[in-house]
Amino acid sequence: MKRFLVTLAFCLSFATFAAAQNVQLINDLGIQEDELSDVQERIAEKVDDFQRWIQDLAGRGNVSHNTKMEIYDRTLKLFIGEGKSYTTQVPNPYGGYTDQVHQAVTMSIINSKYNKIRTKQPMTTYLSNLIKRSENPNYRYKQVVIEAADAVRVDNFRRVGDGRYMATAHILQHFMGYGKDGMRVQYEDYTAKTITIYINRLEIATPEGMNYIWQILLGDVDCDDIW
Repeated sequence: MKRFLVTLAFCLSFATFAAAQNVQLINDLGIQEDELSDVQERIAEKVDDFQRWIQDLAGRGNVSHNTKMEIYDRTLKLFIGEGKSYTTQVPNPYGGYTDQVHQAVTMSIINSKYNKIRTKQPMTTYLSNLIKRSENPNYRYKQVVIEAADAVRVDNFRRVGDGRYMATAHILQHFMGYGKDGMRVQYEDYTAKTITIYINRLEIATPEGMNYIWQILLGDVDCDDIW
């Protein structure tokens, strides 16, 4: 019942968001309705890739080490800066935008639903730790499963530069840690997370002339709640 109510709330929130955000973006930011739909779909695809690859990195036995390292590199390419520092634009007092350098993207973690200790670490460290734990025979869980529990919801679109936008994606992840027998779930939780999204409208040359494409990059991942 709890999962159904959470899913229903996500769906209702998304419907309300869609109506309001379509009006705002089409009228104020110059994005057409078909472009907005394309951007939303591409954001959902990127976030789904992230969640699926986390599962591959955390799982034990079903993916080789070499394959996990390939997935590690592929996952970092989803993020702005690819695990390194990156530059964005911020408004300046003169009505334009100024470049601002940021540290590498981070993953926020809540230790457990019992003590709720929050920590933050570079995305490269988080992904590396998933691999190490999955390959450590002495890790307290014989197997870890991290899966998406609900659909991706996207809101809070805003312009942050010339042809540059940001948004926020909301996800719900289900964590399950299996005991030494590999059969019994020793610990599980649900974590609500938000992901900063960077959207760039890029102009490219095609045989038919100049065209636009949308570049979608993930940013910092924050934990909102755990239960």
